[in-house]
Amino acid sequence: MENPHRASAIAQVVFYAPIVPITLYVGCRAWKYGPRLAWAYAMLFACVRLTGGALALASQNDPGNISMIAATIVLLNIGLVPLLMPFHALIRIVLEANFPESKKKEIFIRVTRLLLMVAVSLLGTAGALLGKPEMAQAQSILSKVAYFEFVLVLLALVGLAVWLNFWRADQIKDGQIMYIHWLLISSPFLCVRAVFGVVSVFEASGDNLLTSMWSPMFGNALLFSLMALLPEYVVLCVFVYLGFHRISTADRYGVIAQKGVFGRADYTKSKVVQDRGSTEMV
Repeated sequence: MENPHRASAIAQVVFYAPIVPITLYVGCRAWKYGPRLAWAYAMLFACVRLTGGALALASQNDPGNISMIAATIVLLNIGLVPLLMPFHALIRIVLEANFPESKKKEIFIRVTRLLLMVAVSLLGTAGALLGKPEMAQAQSILSKVAYFEFVLVLLALVGLAVWLNFWRADQIKDGQIMYIHWLLISSPFLCVRAVFGVVSVFEASGDNLLTSMWSPMFGNALLFSLMALLPEYVVLCVFVYLGFHRISTADRYGVIAQKGVFGRADYTKSKVVQDRGSTEMV
């Protein structure tokens, strides 16, 4: 009978092998239209998941390679962060384009971005402590604090998307309300992934890494596949679709292409486009 973790790794490679080039293509094409943070993390996530699946498969064939197992655990635990970043970036462009003078918008963007940066730093530090038994407790604490911040940001972003969709939709331009719609569609899947991440850092970190059913590498492979891999894949597909939408509607809605590789766009400005007698902007 096929090892469940081996089967999960094979499925990961099979599903991500075709979507990686698609994501890279969409990300590169949509790059000049922004938000670049969204496409950068979507491309990074797709590559990380494919690499993680390949390493998980290789570690099944070489269980004595501790370094490979440690690298696989780190890659398998990367999931919520690179999916939250595009969510945040797409919410940001809607806010900046439709509510440019709002001070509350500026505070929201800065605070959530700061929380994400701090959480990423904490999670990175926790990952660096992996494989050091004497630092198991510190690694566990850092991971828990980081995931608490991730969940806080996720709830704030979803709550804002709900508010924009149901109470401020009439103030959002036609070319941008669909971003809110699709972000809301992806929200339940992202929340399921967040639940798995939170439970895993409490139940499968530190001394429990090798024994908990919530461990991505050593726990229940079906649970990991259904609560982590599948929701992640759905959310990534949503971002890829939004990238296609960004590319295909850029001329229609007058999106100004950004110059340079790292230049930041001003989403409060756009080319003037006449559509049904009105001026629209994306």
